[in-house]
Amino acid sequence: MREPDTERATILALLHESYVGPAWHGPSVREALDGVTAHVASSKPSDKRNSIWELVLHLAHGRHLLIERIVATSAHEFPRRVREPWWPAAPSEESEEAWRKDVTLLDEYHDKLIAAIEAAKPDQLARVPSKGPAIGQQLLGMALHDTYHAGQIRLLALLYAEAR
Repeated sequence: MREPDTERATILALLHESYVGPAWHGPSVREALDGVTAHVASSKPSDKRNSIWELVLHLAHGRHLLIERIVATSAHEFPRRVREPWWPAAPSEESEEAWRKDVTLLDEYHDKLIAAIEAAKPDQLARVPSKGPAIGQQLLGMALHDTYHAGQIRLLALLYAEAR
């Protein structure tokens, strides 16, 4: 069995690699978002698919939910309307300023998640909620989730940048 501090260090390292990079497997979330404009971020291949912007809000909301799970409280509301579990509603304003604010929101939630992990007691990371695996395992899952969506973001950004 791994020591809690070793597990915490692994979680933090993988979240950093998948979010900030550099990542050996492909672009990190922030690398995939580099140079994405509001127009590209709001473009969708179909009404049944998510835009880059929606993916950014999804990643921010996921961090919000994991912070709540670490501290075992839901005292703070996510600052965007949520359309369904894990998925905030698409933005109503699609300006460059609104896009930058939502990317900043993602960065802020990433920083809050890292701070919550660093401050967590070992029993908080080992806790198994009523649904799902232990919190520590969910946090490792967030790193995998990031890499999945970073690939989607990169593909959508290339598709819509070339279409312009």
